[in-house]
Amino acid sequence: MDRNVKVVVGGVGIVVLLAILATTTMGSAAQFVTPTDLAESDEHDDTVVKLEGQAVGVDDSGPITFDVADGNYTKSVTYDGEMPETMSDGRVVVAEGHFDGDELEADDLTVRAHEGEHPEDHPETEKNETPDLHGAHAETDLNETDGEDDTGEDDEDGYDQYDEN
Repeated sequence: MDRNVKVVVGGVGIVVLLAILATTTMGSAAQFVTPTDLAESDEHDDTVVKLEGQAVGVDDSGPITFDVADGNYTKSVTYDGEMPETMSDGRVVVAEGHFDGDELEADDLTVRAHEGEHPEDHPETEKNETPDLHGAHAETDLNETDGEDDTGEDDEDGYDQYDEN
C-alpha cells in the first residue's frame, strides 16, 4: 500500500475513534445536584442529573419511591430497579436520571458507603458497628511500665524487657 493511503486511513481512524469517545463521554456527564439546586433554579429541568442527599420515606412496594432531602428541600425520586442492600431512611444516596422539573426518574441508584445512619431496627446496624478501640488503651503510655519485665524482674531503665525463652 502507498504511504499516503496509510496516512489517510490512519488519520480517518483516529478521527472516528475521537468522535466515538466524545459522544460516549458527553452522554455520561450528568451534573451532581442537591434538592436545593433543583428547587431554586429551573436550569436542570428536562436534563439528566445525579441527585445527592439523604433518603427519606423509602417505599419498596413496586417501583422504589423516596424523597431526597438536603436540609432545605426535598425532591421525589422513582426508581424501577433492584433496591440496594444498604438502602434505608437516613442513608446518603445518589440517584441518576431524568429530572422533569418536579420528580427524578432514576436509571441508577447508589448508596454512599458509611454515610448516613441505619435506623436502630435495620438488620445491618449490628454488623456495621465498630468496636471502640480507643477505650482503655488510649490512656496507656507505651513507654511506661510497672517497673517489672515479663520475667517479673525489675527493669533498670523503666522499659519492658522480653525474655526470649
